[in-house]
Amino acid sequence: MVNILLNDSIVKEAFYWLGHTWFFWAPFILVLLFWETWVRYVRAFSIFKRNYIVLEIKIPRDVAKSPQAMESIFAGIHGTGRSGNLVERYWHGWVTAWFSLEIVGDGGEIHFYIWTHDFFKKMIESQIYAQYPSCEIKVVEDYTKDMPSALPNQEWSIWGSEYVHTMPDAYPIRTYEDFALEDIGTKEEERKIDPLSSLFEFLGNLRPGEKIWIQILTRPAMSDRWKKEGEALVAKIAGKVVKTTPNFITQIVDIIHGAILAVFGAAAEPSKKKEDQFRIINLSPGERSTMEAIETNISKIGLETCIRWIYLARRDVYNFLAVPAINGIFKQFSSQSLNGFKGNGKVVTSVNYWFEETRNTLRKIRLYKAYRLRSVFHPPYNGRSKPMVLSSSELATIYHFPGMVVSAAAVPRIDAKRGTPPTNLPV
Repeated sequence: MVNILLNDSIVKEAFYWLGHTWFFWAPFILVLLFWETWVRYVRAFSIFKRNYIVLEIKIPRDVAKSPQAMESIFAGIHGTGRSGNLVERYWHGWVTAWFSLEIVGDGGEIHFYIWTHDFFKKMIESQIYAQYPSCEIKVVEDYTKDMPSALPNQEWSIWGSEYVHTMPDAYPIRTYEDFALEDIGTKEEERKIDPLSSLFEFLGNLRPGEKIWIQILTRPAMSDRWKKEGEALVAKIAGKVVKTTPNFITQIVDIIHGAILAVFGAAAEPSKKKEDQFRIINLSPGERSTMEAIETNISKIGLETCIRWIYLARRDVYNFLAVPAINGIFKQFSSQSLNGFKGNGKVVTSVNYWFEETRNTLRKIRLYKAYRLRSVFHPPYNGRSKPMVLSSSELATIYHFPGMVVSAAAVPRIDAKRGTPPTNLPV
């Protein structure tokens, strides 16, 4: 009985002090509870008050540029990377700018678009004109607005997916260098292979009422984590010890271990070094090739990227063959020993267990809305996506303007080169 009364008095005392000191602890609890909500609110407000535009790019028929030209354009995009200070991020809702590189097949016609904040319009145009001075760039209406605001419906059916890496980001995919496109202007014609030729050919054969939207959302990779992962992979292949930042306990253990080695095991170190040297010398050709590919890949700038695509068609012309066709086209970028693309199981609009029809419909609705909003790095459609880091050469491989190698009739071209007026023209 005494214990019960004692406990009761302790509880009353605790509530008394909590009630009279709420102004000390309540703000911290509220911040913890609502901080994430606040951050999402200010970022959403910042994003939706901006003005976004869609640029369409048309290239001349006689362009002789390799995808390497796109790397320079992506370097300009990478230069927009800025994370902002604390006030900008958490009060003004600052977010790192992202861009959407888009290829659209519509009833046999092919279009190239870049979706961006209008603030970056001049920067994008100058970067493209620097590499393709005779191209044509103009602001157009967002093509996604020509379709219903919600799909699928009774008239239209859709299917779509997003791609993720099969290996860690540091492993490269097959790039344009592997397709003999590194110098498109001087290589023999029979050696020129554009990996996007099959895509353009397929898009050019779509029937009226069929559309394929391909969207590559990208922004500068603000973290060098993928580069460090690459360095660790190279060290592992070479048989070296991967250096990590030790914590306090690890540092103490290392000091004790070093003291023990100094007294008893100093002679063992040279043999370890010889073993490492022996391992490096005796690497197999495949291991050497993998090391070189990783080192080359991480030496370039990185861009955080999400690749998604949607096949839309009227129900009377819907052809599921488009799905394996697109997957097969992206398979050509895969390498057995390096990296490749596979579908993101959390996004793909096909499930085969538990309420299949309902879940498939919900996934289609979600993917369609995410595409129209270009949402992947921030809410509302960022929970299931898994952006990956691509180097500038990898990104240039999967998105570049076709040269003379591509002969698809549906690729938009301009007949005459865009020239500048004479400098002595009277005003």
